[in-house]
Amino acid sequence: MKTLFQGTVSSFRIKALVAATVLASSSAYASADEVTGTPIGTPKIAAVGTQLSDKPDSSRYVDEAVASELKTRVQQIQAVAAEPRTREQVAAQKQKTSTLQRSRQQSYGVYHDFSFYDAFARLFEDRDYDGFHRSFSVTFDADVYSNYPDESVPVYAELYLSRNGGDWVRYFTTETFYIRGANELDDYEVVTTLAQGYGTDHYDVLIDLYEVGYSDIVATISSDDTDGLYALPLESANYDQEEVVIEVEGGGGLGVGALALLALGACLRRERK
Repeated sequence: MKTLFQGTVSSFRIKALVAATVLASSSAYASADEVTGTPIGTPKIAAVGTQLSDKPDSSRYVDEAVASELKTRVQQIQAVAAEPRTREQVAAQKQKTSTLQRSRQQSYGVYHDFSFYDAFARLFEDRDYDGFHRSFSVTFDADVYSNYPDESVPVYAELYLSRNGGDWVRYFTTETFYIRGANELDDYEVVTTLAQGYGTDHYDVLIDLYEVGYSDIVATISSDDTDGLYALPLESANYDQEEVVIEVEGGGGLGVGALALLALGACLRRERK
């Protein structure tokens, strides 16, 4: 957005006053938090998982057509508060709740062995063009080997982010989906927009796969195994604000205070759109 004011003295250029931009964006998120009851600063994401019938390209930076398709998919999902549990906390909870069901299934004597064939992340939607993205997708291909070759096995995955080498913190749990053998056309993709609470930094991804009803992790893949999940430049939407540029020629009686109000008005109009 660019607004031009004409005057008669010298010309000067003001990039959207930082205070005005921050005020406009933070007030929008504060209002949302007041409605949902979520404390300001609590991690919030919009994410959706889908099992794919075609294997997507693994390039980290996608073209405009793919970015538009991914953006459309995730924009249909309302941002909700994420449960920022560490990997250890998630594992402990599963051990507590799944022990009985696991012991019953183990008595059936069915053999399943799981592995990840591949996993990668793709980046899209960087509104302030600083190289850090609010939206990304993670795609993975999990395989199962069974003593019944054509058996479809129900599984789900827990996805984690690690900020600059810190703890693995869960950001999404998939729904149950089915995998069969080493099928190459059953990739699963999670498309995510970080709405709030994720600082500007590089994040690694880890995926734990579970067989439904079992508390143990059956397969894991992370940035330690593939560069496709390593060092994603991410930030949440409250850090990824479009820059408003106001160009003023002359100045006349238009002071800094008036310019701040104009910048604030422009930001608020953009938020409403």
